[in-house]
Amino acid sequence: MAWQRAVARGFDPPPAPRTPVTLVRSGQIREDPGPLPSGGLGVLLPTYVARCDRAAQETALGHLLDALDDVRRTRPELPLTVWLGMQYGPGEQAEALDRLRGLTRSTALPVVGFALPGPGKIRTINTALELSRPLGHEGWLWTDDDVEFGPGCLARLVDRFHERGRTGAVGARLVALPRASATSRTMDRVSGVTVPPGALPAAACMLVASDVLAGGIPARRLADDGHVLFELLDPDAADPLHALEVVPDAHGSFYRVARTSDTLRRLRRSLYSHVTCTADYPWPTARTYLTGTLFHGLWPLAAWDGSGGTVRGLKRWTVKAVHLTWFCAVAAQLAARGAAGRPLRQVAWGEEGDFRSPAAEARPAAAHTGR
Repeated sequence: MAWQRAVARGFDPPPAPRTPVTLVRSGQIREDPGPLPSGGLGVLLPTYVARCDRAAQETALGHLLDALDDVRRTRPELPLTVWLGMQYGPGEQAEALDRLRGLTRSTALPVVGFALPGPGKIRTINTALELSRPLGHEGWLWTDDDVEFGPGCLARLVDRFHERGRTGAVGARLVALPRASATSRTMDRVSGVTVPPGALPAAACMLVASDVLAGGIPARRLADDGHVLFELLDPDAADPLHALEVVPDAHGSFYRVARTSDTLRRLRRSLYSHVTCTADYPWPTARTYLTGTLFHGLWPLAAWDGSGGTVRGLKRWTVKAVHLTWFCAVAAQLAARGAAGRPLRQVAWGEEGDFRSPAAEARPAAAHTGR
C-alpha cells in the first residue's frame, strides 16, 4: 500500500559493517573454530563487556550449560554447539578476549567464543549464523544472559521443536519480574492488561528453524523476535500464528528494566520495530499483525476484548489507544523523513549498567568450571 511505501522510505539504516571477529575455543585464540559436530542445534548466548562483570557472565554460561544437560540426557544423539558472542566497545577488546578465554576453558559441550565490535545484538546473531554455516545446524536456540530457566525448560523446547517437525519457532513462557522502581512496577501493571490473545515466542528464550534465518536478519529489523514473527506470520491460515508456539511447561524468568530513561528508549525502539515491520511486509501480513496482535482489543480498529470483564477491557482499550497514537506519530515522522530525503539511519536501544539476573542471584558464579 502507498502508506507502507511512504513509511518504509523513511527508515534506511546502513548495512552492517564487516567487522573483525576473533574466535576463542578451549581458552585459546584460534583462526577457525576447529572440529565441531555437524547438524543439530546451534545455541547462541550473546553478551558484551559493559553488560556486567565476568562473574555474572560465568554464571550465565554455567546456567545455560546446566539447562542443556537436560537436553543431552533426553536426546544424547543430538549435536549441540554453544556460540558465545562477546561484543566490546572502544578499548575493550583485550578484556573481551580475556573473558572468552576463561569462559571457554573447561566445558563438556563445545563452546565457541567470538569477540566482535559492538553494539547490536542482531550483528552478533548474524555473525554466529555466518560462522556456523558449514555445520548446517537444523535450528537455533538463543537466549539472553539475564534469563533464568525453569527445570527442564530447554529440554521441553527441544522436544516440542522436534514434535513439530523442526519447523517454525517455539519459545518458553517467560515471566517478567518487577523491580522496586516505580517505572518497573508501572510496566508490570500495564503489560498485565495488554497481553495479546496468542502467546508469541520471545527472543530471550526461543528455538527457531534455520530456514527462517536463511540469509541472516536484515539491518532494517530492529528486533530479532520481530523478524521471526513476521517471517512466520501466515495471514491466509485459520490460525495465522500456527508456526509460532509458546510451550506452557517450559518456563523462565527475567527482571524488567528499572530505570525510566532506559524503559522509554526500549519502548521507543520496540515501537519503531512495529512500524517498520508493518511497512516492509505485505499488507495482509501487516494487517493481520496490527488487528490480531498489536492492537487487539482496540475497537473499532480491532476486535473488542472483554475477557476479564468490562473494566479490564476498558483499561486495555485505553492503553492500546495511547499506543496507536504513538504508532501513528512515528509512522508520520518516517513518512515525512522519506518525502524529504532524510531517512532515519538508526534507533538507539537501551542504556548500560542496568543488568540484573535471577539466575545470578540463585547460584554462585563459575559453577560450570570443570564440567
